[in-house]
Amino acid sequence: MLNCCEALSRKKEDAIGRIAQTWELVGKSFAVLKSDKELMLLPVFSGVFCVLFSVVVLGGGSLLFLPQNLAVSAANRQSMSQGMWMCLLLFYLVNYFVIAFFNVALVSIASSRLAGGHATINDGLELAWQRKGKIFQWALLSATVGVLLGIIEERSAWLGRFVGGLIGMAWTLASYFVVPVLAAEDVGPAEALLRSADLFRETWGEEVVGGFSFGLIFTVLALPGIALPVLGKTLGPAGMVAGVALAVLYWLLLSIVSAAVQAIFVAALYRYAKTKHVSAGFRLENFSMAWQPKG
Repeated sequence: MLNCCEALSRKKEDAIGRIAQTWELVGKSFAVLKSDKELMLLPVFSGVFCVLFSVVVLGGGSLLFLPQNLAVSAANRQSMSQGMWMCLLLFYLVNYFVIAFFNVALVSIASSRLAGGHATINDGLELAWQRKGKIFQWALLSATVGVLLGIIEERSAWLGRFVGGLIGMAWTLASYFVVPVLAAEDVGPAEALLRSADLFRETWGEEVVGGFSFGLIFTVLALPGIALPVLGKTLGPAGMVAGVALAVLYWLLLSIVSAAVQAIFVAALYRYAKTKHVSAGFRLENFSMAWQPKG
C-alpha cells in the first residue's frame, strides 16, 4: 500500500513538473515570437492552403470513390476500399507537403534569429522553395507511413492498434528534427530521418518520455473560448452569435500562436542537439530535460 502511494505521489510530482516545464518553454518561446510577430504569418498561410487543397482533394475524392464505397461499406460493414485509401494518401500528401513547406520556412527563420541573424519571411520562403523537391519527398514518405499505420490498425484489431501505436511513437521521435534538418541541409528524406534519429538518440537516448506537452498547455488555454458563447447568450441571440464568432477567432489565433511557438522551440532544441549551444532566453535545463529516461 505504501509503495502504491509513493508511486502515485511520484506520478503527481512528475505531472506537475511536466506542466511547469512546458509553461516555462511556452513563455520563453513566446518571448522570441513577440520580438518577431511576423513569424505568425507562416502558420496562417499554412492553414489557408491546407484548407483550400483539402477541399479540392476531398471534393474530388468524394466524386470518384466515396459514394459507392460508402454505400457498400455501410451495407456490408466492410473496411475501407483501395480507392478510399488512395484518396486518404493524397489527402495526407497534400497536407503534409503544405505543413512541412511552411514549417521549413518558419524554422529556418527562427534558427537564424536564435543564432543572432536577421532572416526575413522572404528568406524563409525562398529557402523552402529551394527545398521543395526534398520537402515533397518527405511528405510522400510521411503520408505513406501514415496510411500504412492506418491499414495495420484497421486490419489487425487490437493487436494492430498496439503495434501501430508503438511504431507511431517511434516514428514521431525519430522524425522530430526532420524539418530543422531539411531547413539546414539540402538532403533527402531518408538521410534527414536518419540524421534526426541520430541527433535525438545521441542527445537524449533511445528509451525516453517527454518532459513537456505543448498540447496540454494550449488545450487549457483554449478552454476560456467556451465561455464566450455562454456569456453572449445572456445578451440574446445576437450576443450568442457574436460570442461564437469571438470564440472561433480566439481559437484560430491560439492555434496560430501555438504553431509558431512550437516551431521556435523545435528550432532552439535542434540547435542545442546539434551544437550544444543554448539559445538566448532559454536555460540548459529546458533542453537537457526536454526528454527523460523512462522509469
